[in-house]
Amino acid sequence: MYVRTRRRPMGSAMSPRLARGLFIALYTLYPIGCILQLGPDAGDELPITSIVGLLMVAFAMLAFAILAGSSFQRQAQEPDAKLDERELAQRNRATYRAFSLFASLVALGLLYMNLRLDFIDRFDLWAPVTPEHWNALFWGAIILSLTLPAAFLAWEQEPPLED
Repeated sequence: MYVRTRRRPMGSAMSPRLARGLFIALYTLYPIGCILQLGPDAGDELPITSIVGLLMVAFAMLAFAILAGSSFQRQAQEPDAKLDERELAQRNRATYRAFSLFASLVALGLLYMNLRLDFIDRFDLWAPVTPEHWNALFWGAIILSLTLPAAFLAWEQEPPLED
């Protein structure tokens, strides 16, 4: 997922610090916003937590949209023929790390769901039951899978030294 514009076909040049901040915002605001929006008090008369959760998800989507046009996302998503050897090596390392982390998170999620079924009579552990819960998990996984390689690229690149 990369947004190419005529004005910036190689992606918007973004400092690694800004990109890191946007990735941190994306990876923290989205899940916290979903928890607040879909939490136990989402149906109260004064749904302030639901509104705050919706705002957090909206800010996470704004960070996602900004990152979609970044040079980090371009490098993570471009075909091999459009990247030089250095960019290919960086992208391959980042993709390997992203795949490892994503696969580990999926395996942990499946392990949690299985253990929850084993201990359902002893512990009251949360599980997605409504379509809204599954929708939030689905889009969270999509966002993570689309942006994780670019996040590793942003953390791999050193910011320019200041004079």
